[in-house]
This record gives sequence, structure tokens and C-alpha cells, in this order.
Amino acid sequence: MMNMVKAIVLYNSKGGNTKKVAEKIAEGLGTETKSNKELPDLTEYDLVVLGSWMIMGRISFAGSRYLRKLKRKGIEGKKVALFFTSGGPDENYPFGDQTNPRKINEVMFEKMENIITKNKQVTIIPERFYCKGAIRMMGEIKDNEGYPTDEDLEQARLFGEKLKEL
Repeated sequence: MMNMVKAIVLYNSKGGNTKKVAEKIAEGLGTETKSNKELPDLTEYDLVVLGSWMIMGRISFAGSRYLRKLKRKGIEGKKVALFFTSGGPDENYPFGDQTNPRKINEVMFEKMENIITKNKQVTIIPERFYCKGAIRMMGEIKDNEGYPTDEDLEQARLFGEKLKEL
């Protein structure tokens, strides 16, 4: 009989995009979600799936803050999977070296990794997930209405199922 991995999906979400994705990943993984406002003690988990939303080429302030708090929550020694939502994750990163352009998703995952691994012993697994989210300004959708799509959410659920196999 295969050992079941005890996992949790943590996220921060402002407009609901990242929360929807987190819930679908958790559904596929067969586990629960918690927002950045209710971070649990992580010592009992084997796998921690972390997500945030991005704004203007940066991790949201609340996202950065909650990722830094994880050291006090017992993340050392855990396997960690990453995901994020953004208004345009397939685009080139606008603030980087334009002679060697990199995609926003590459830069964002690297930034998340740097925060999580700073002075912490964690294993960042290579499987990652990102998708487009609706862009909101002052609470109203301004672009990408209808994102994440049903297809995006199904891909998030399948990502969660894939994580069960690790």
C-alpha cells in the first residue's frame, strides 16, 4: 500500500483568482486550503503547495509577507510546490535584461523560491503551475474577464492530482 502524502495548499488572493486555483489544486490533491490570513503549523505536512498573485511584475506585498512568515510555521524540511496567477504570465518580464528576455513566469517562480529558501531547508519541486487571472483595478475587472477559465481550473485540478504521485 502506498503512503499517503499529507499536504496543504496555502495561498493569498485579493480578487479571488488565486483562491479559485488553490481550491482546484487542493481538490486534485485531496486536501484543504488555507489563506495567508490563517496559516497553520506546517510540521505535520509533507508537502506544502504555495500560491500568490502577481502585480506589475512583482509578487503581491501580502504574498511576499506570508511566504516570509512560513519559517515560523515549520516549513523546514518540507517539499514545496509553487503556483501563481497573473494578468499575463506568458509575457516577457518588462524589468529584466532585454538582450536576454525571460518570461514573467520564470522570474516570478525564481522570486518565490528566493523568499522561501532564504535561510530555510526546503525542497522546491520542479512541478509548477501558473495561469492568467482577471486584472482588477479598484475592485473592478479591467482586463482578462473570464480568467481563470474553466480549462485553467481543470488544469489546476490535474496539477493537484499530479502532486499526489510525488
